[in-house]
Amino acid sequence: MKMLIFKLALLLLLSNQGRCGLLTKKLIKELFHGEDPYNRQIRPVINESTPTNVQMKFFVSQILNMDERLQQLKTNVWLTYVWTDEFLRWDPADFNGLKSFKITSDLIWMPDIVIYNNAADSYEPYMFNKIVMVDHNGRVNWASPIIIQSSCQLDVANFPFDYQKCHIKFGPWQLDGSELTLNGSGDETVFRSDGEWDMIGLTHETTLMSYVDSPGILHYDVNYTIHIRRRPMYYVFNLLVPCILIASTTLLDFLLPVDSGEKVSLGVTVLLSLTVFLLLIAQSMPPSSVVPIIGHYYVSTMVLVSISILLTVSVINLHHRGPYCRPAPRWLKRIILGQIAWYLRLQPDHFKNMKFAPDKRDYNANEKTFSPRKSVRKQIVEEWDRYKSENGKVTAPNDSSTQDGGQRRDEDQLLLLRRMNEHMKYIRAHFEESDEFEEIKNEWKQIALVVDRVFAIFYVLGTIGTGMILVFKVS
Repeated sequence: MKMLIFKLALLLLLSNQGRCGLLTKKLIKELFHGEDPYNRQIRPVINESTPTNVQMKFFVSQILNMDERLQQLKTNVWLTYVWTDEFLRWDPADFNGLKSFKITSDLIWMPDIVIYNNAADSYEPYMFNKIVMVDHNGRVNWASPIIIQSSCQLDVANFPFDYQKCHIKFGPWQLDGSELTLNGSGDETVFRSDGEWDMIGLTHETTLMSYVDSPGILHYDVNYTIHIRRRPMYYVFNLLVPCILIASTTLLDFLLPVDSGEKVSLGVTVLLSLTVFLLLIAQSMPPSSVVPIIGHYYVSTMVLVSISILLTVSVINLHHRGPYCRPAPRWLKRIILGQIAWYLRLQPDHFKNMKFAPDKRDYNANEKTFSPRKSVRKQIVEEWDRYKSENGKVTAPNDSSTQDGGQRRDEDQLLLLRRMNEHMKYIRAHFEESDEFEEIKNEWKQIALVVDRVFAIFYVLGTIGTGMILVFKVS
């Protein structure tokens, strides 16, 4: 019994559907092939002075792509147009209560609404080959999802923390304001984020204006503005974090010992790495005069790294000053080794209680003064002349006296002692001069170490300042 009832219901449904199909076929035949057939070339109004009012609804479904370099926005939108076609009306009573039917848009009149800022390869009409629904009172509803590629003037000054406003302008191309009026509305509730962009608003504005190709003729248009904000975490982890880490690596350049010979090589390597990342940013940005904030950060970091290389070369120059260089000036030692080194805890032990005397590096040993500014040989000659002046010449024996072998041996021994004394003075002066030169070299190395730490502090402050400027601009 139940099976019989089910079969009867199914037959009744199929018969109703078949009857509806026959009614629709009959209605379409009467409208399009009757005595006064429908003509889609004519604007569907009985009175030519009556404008056709088109209601437009715009829904943003998804942002498919934002090409920053070409400044183009590709979106998936849902469009709906509603207007009244006075030639598509009938009495539902004449067609067994049929109030609406669906037909392809190629068979009826369609408004010539185009996208003014279209960036696609062609201006192919997007309203044809679609399904429209026609009501018995002449109301036509066209609705379809389409993909729009439009131009969008980007403001990349705050990239990747940027906020963009992209405009999509719709309007009729041939029908002026006396023939077609256009009113728009929009909704962003159907938006689905692609992971990079979030929609924060959708606004629209309907205007009536004339254009240069048809002066004096007013046209309606609707300008939709899509307000979107970029999600910056992708660029933070792929562009900003590597830059910060590379810039931090430059700090190791100041901590690296000068004798390692790798200080300049490390700085140059860091500079080249930053250049590669800057090129990646330049390839994705539009070729305009506006430099994004991340570009400013990279350039500032590159300037800091370049300055660090220059400072490193200065430190190496100070470190490798040899014995042929002049000793460090008194004021330089007082400021760097006496004050700055104390604050940095790099002061040598023998400088902690030192009071810097006048800039004379002479020292006294056995009441005899030696200066490293004089050559060793010159000091020996001067010492020998001083010795002769103090002791006088050796008095020769009288010719009449007897020169026996004992006296000759005494003279030979005296001459030998004099020669030994000369050699000992030479050796003493040589070692004293070597110690003095080594002390000069060590002082310059210590000065270079302190200066290197000072440069490191300035570099850290510059890096922190650059980062703070970036944060303030973003906020």
